[in-house]
Amino acid sequence: MKVFIAACLLVAVSATVLEETGVKFQAFKLKHGKTYKNQVEETARFNIFKDNLRAIEQHNVLYEQGLVSYKKGINRFTDMTQEEFRAFLTLSSSKKPHFNTTEHVLTGLAVPDSIDWRTKGQVTGVKDQGNCGSCWAFSVTGSTEAAYYRKAGKLVSLSEQQLVDCSTDINAGCNGGYLDETFTYVKSKGLEAESTYPYKGTDGSCKYSASKVVTKVSGHKSLKSEDENALLDAVGNVGPVSVAIDATYLSSYESGIYEDDWCSPSELNHGVLVVGYGTSNGKKYWIVKNSWGGSFGESGYFRLLRGKNECGVAEDTVYPII
Repeated sequence: MKVFIAACLLVAVSATVLEETGVKFQAFKLKHGKTYKNQVEETARFNIFKDNLRAIEQHNVLYEQGLVSYKKGINRFTDMTQEEFRAFLTLSSSKKPHFNTTEHVLTGLAVPDSIDWRTKGQVTGVKDQGNCGSCWAFSVTGSTEAAYYRKAGKLVSLSEQQLVDCSTDINAGCNGGYLDETFTYVKSKGLEAESTYPYKGTDGSCKYSASKVVTKVSGHKSLKSEDENALLDAVGNVGPVSVAIDATYLSSYESGIYEDDWCSPSELNHGVLVVGYGTSNGKKYWIVKNSWGGSFGESGYFRLLRGKNECGVAEDTVYPII
């Protein structure tokens, strides 16, 4: 009898957990506008969501115990498999020489203990690349927006869609692109404002108009690979820097300082923008602007461990000159 009662209780608990997961899945679909083509796909997505939710909850137990430095949460990627998310990351980057660039030389200035260029007017609002693999374009516009602000004293949101549509001799639009090579396009053609060439999130024909260009760049500087001191100097004394990272396991990040033993220092697949740095409870971090919308992470940003070349943050780094 005791065995029977225990079995009944186990079934009841399992049913309750499944029901709670179902409620969370419905809320997830509503928040992120998720629709599926049929019930078969919806069931499959629910099962993926359930598995990811379990992993999130297990990780957060460790977070509450102080054993890991960041918290995970449900976001728009929670119904995706790891393989699907990896395919979403399309930056074309590797440990290779930079072309048509000069190397950043240390400024020789004292590096501030912390800095956040968001508070100094150099950073536009968080943007969303959608389902297009255009992270590289957002990284490039981000550092160019900051450079233009330093030059002209005006913060203008620049066009990622122009880069997606028009730099196809270098990049592959929604299927990926390069950071440093894209600056050669911006040097040649310049960038329109987002207001005149708005983001669509799909590949399109080039509608560039030279008469609408806000700014060109005169060149760009790359930083010595694996040198976080150079990155610290550039971010601290120049401004936001375009960087490439391995974001393979970043999908469920919610808050805290991201540190992951599985993160590769060389398999770089996502372009982002370092906009500052600081220290929290003795742990050093970079402030990173992402392009996955404001609902991701810390209002569209994440903090990344600083000082260990975490996720290859110092491997492929570049900023423009105007």
